[in-house]
Amino acid sequence: MKSASFHSIDYSRDLNPAQLEAVTAAGGPVLVIAGAGSGKTRTIVYRVAWLVEHGVAPSSILLLTFTRKAAEEMLTRAALLVQGSLAQVTGGTFHSTGNLLLRRYANRLGLQTSFSIMDQSDSIDAFDHLRKSIAGPVTDLKSFPRARTIAEVVSRSKGTQTSIRDSLEYRYPHFVHAGELIEKIGAEYEEYKRLNNLIDYDDLLLHTIRLLEEYEDVRRDVSARWQHVLVDEYQDTNRLQARMLVLLASDHGNVMAVGDDSQSIYAFRGADFRNIMEFPDLFPGTRIIKLEENYRSTAPILAVTNSIIERASVGYPKRLYTRRAGGPLPLAARPMDERRQSRFVVQCVKELVEHDIPIREVAVLFRAGYHSFDLEAELARNSIPFVKYGGFKFIESVHIKDVLAHLRVVANPADRLSWTRILKLLPGVGVKTAMKLADRIAGTGIPNDAAELFPRSGKHHQEIQKLLDLVRRLKQTDEPLANKVDQVNQYYYPHLMENYDNYPKRMKDLEHLTDLTVRYRSLYRFLNDMALEPPDEERTGNDRRSNSLVLSTIHSAKGLEWHTVILIWAAEGRIPSPMAMDSPDELEEERRLLYVAATRAKHNLVILAPRTMMDRARGISQVRPSRFIEEIPQEYFRGLALD
Repeated sequence: MKSASFHSIDYSRDLNPAQLEAVTAAGGPVLVIAGAGSGKTRTIVYRVAWLVEHGVAPSSILLLTFTRKAAEEMLTRAALLVQGSLAQVTGGTFHSTGNLLLRRYANRLGLQTSFSIMDQSDSIDAFDHLRKSIAGPVTDLKSFPRARTIAEVVSRSKGTQTSIRDSLEYRYPHFVHAGELIEKIGAEYEEYKRLNNLIDYDDLLLHTIRLLEEYEDVRRDVSARWQHVLVDEYQDTNRLQARMLVLLASDHGNVMAVGDDSQSIYAFRGADFRNIMEFPDLFPGTRIIKLEENYRSTAPILAVTNSIIERASVGYPKRLYTRRAGGPLPLAARPMDERRQSRFVVQCVKELVEHDIPIREVAVLFRAGYHSFDLEAELARNSIPFVKYGGFKFIESVHIKDVLAHLRVVANPADRLSWTRILKLLPGVGVKTAMKLADRIAGTGIPNDAAELFPRSGKHHQEIQKLLDLVRRLKQTDEPLANKVDQVNQYYYPHLMENYDNYPKRMKDLEHLTDLTVRYRSLYRFLNDMALEPPDEERTGNDRRSNSLVLSTIHSAKGLEWHTVILIWAAEGRIPSPMAMDSPDELEEERRLLYVAATRAKHNLVILAPRTMMDRARGISQVRPSRFIEEIPQEYFRGLALD
C-alpha cells in the first residue's frame, strides 16, 4: 500500500464552513443534515480522507451506502485525496455488510456458509408455491392475495417491525381477513429457506441483527474492527438498518450519518422517516451539523424549494442558499388540458434546443409512470427522442432470471427453487413434475443418468439428460466464469427462439450478462452481487448521457440533476396522490416528493398544472394546482397565475 501524504489536503480551502465542521468532527455520533445540492458526497469523501490522514487505519472504516457503486466512487475519490490506496476500507450496502458477516459467522446461527441469496423474484416464486399448497385447499385463490402481494406484505412486516395485519392495513386493507393464513404461509416460507440453504434480503439484516444481539463476542469483534462508521442517505433506512447501525457501533459510537429528512420519499419500500428524526435518541450526545449552501440551483429556484419544504409539519429546520447570482424565475403555467400540457412541453424542449441546451440536460418529471403517456405520444409525433426511467429492472426480466437459475444450481445444488424453475422450461415437464424432480436432486445430488429421475421416454429423458450434463460439466470445470455463462446461454437460446418473438433483443441482454461476468473469478461472488447489486435495465440498455430527452418518475430522478426540469401534472389528484389524502404522514411524504422534483433543476424550473383532468368515471373535471404549489407566493413565479 502506498503511504498517504499526511496533511496534504487544504480542507479549509476545499470546503465551506459547515462541510469543514462535519469533516473534522471529533469522535462520537454526528448527524449531518445535507440539503439538496449541498455537497453531501464531497463531505463524505473528505471525511474518509481526514480520518486516514489523522491516523485512522483504513481497515477500521466502514462506509455504508445504498449501492456498492456509490461506495466505490466515494472511496476512489478519497484515495486520490490521500494519494494512497484505500482498498482496506469496507464499503458497501447494509445488505452486503450483513452478507460479509454472515459468511464469516454463519455457524453461530446454524447456517451453512454456502447459503444462496434469494432476490425478490425468487421469493415471489417460493411464495407462489406455498400459496397454492397451503391456501389452495381452504380458500378461493382468485380472491386471495397473489404471491407478489404476500411477499411484499411479509417483507414489509419484517422491515418495519410490525405485524402482518399492520402491513396489510398499510396498502391492502381488503385482505386483512387473510392475515392468519398469510402468517402461516410466512412461517412455511421460513422453513422452506432453512431446508434449502437459502436466505433473502430481509434475512441479511435480520440474521445480522440476531448475530450481533445474541453473541456479545461477535458484536465486540465487529465493533472493534470498524471503529468509524459512515452512513450515506440515512433518511432512506428502515427500522432494521437503524437497529443494525446501533449494534455495529455499540462499543464506540463513532457514527456519522449523512442524509436529508426533506428527501425521505421511499416509505413504500419500507424506509422510515422516523429514523433520521430519532437518530439523536438512538445515539445520545449527537452533534447535528447542517449543510445549507446549495451548489446546484439558482436563487429563484431555491426560493420555491424553500417555500415548499418550510411548511412541512416535521423536520429539521433549514433554508438552502446559494452564491450564484441571477437566473430566471421558475415558470408556472396552467394548460387547459393534458394535450395542451404535452404540446407546451414539446415547445419548451424545442426552444431550449434552439438555444443550444443539450436535450439530455432537460428532464420531464412526474409522480407516476402513466402520467407521461400522452406526452410520449406527442414527443413521438414531433420526432423528439426520449428515454424513460422508472419500471422493471434488468435483473427481473424472465430470460435473465432463467439463466441465473442455471448458474445458481451449479453453485448450490440444494437450491430447489432454482431447480424447479429450470426444469419447468423443459418440454413435457409441468410444475408438479418439476417440483418432484427438484426435491430428488436437491436431496440426493445430481445423478449421472436422467433415468434415475425420469423414465426413458424419448424427448423428456433426452432434455433432462442435457440439463444434468450441463450443470455437472459447469460444476467440474475451472474455466473462466464468462465461458460458463456463455455455455448456459447457448443451451438456453433454443428456448428463447421458440417462446419469444423478440428473442434477438433478449439474446443481446444475455450477451450483456456475460460481459458483466468478465471481472469475476468466483461464481459465488457474481451471484451474490447479482442478488445484492443488480444492474438496472434502464442503465444497461440506455446511456443516461445519450442525446435524448429524459422522462422520469420523481422517485427515479432522486440524486440526479438537469439544466432544466419540467414538472408535469402538478395538480391535485396527481401530486399529492389520492391514496395519500387520508394519511398525514403520507401527505407529508408527497410534499417531500415535490421538493425532490424541484431541487433537481439547476437553471430552469417549469411547473405545469392542467386546468382539467379526464376521468373515465366522471369525464372531464376541473382540477386545482397541487396544494403544495398553491402555498408558494406567486411572486416567486413568472407566467400565468395559478388561480
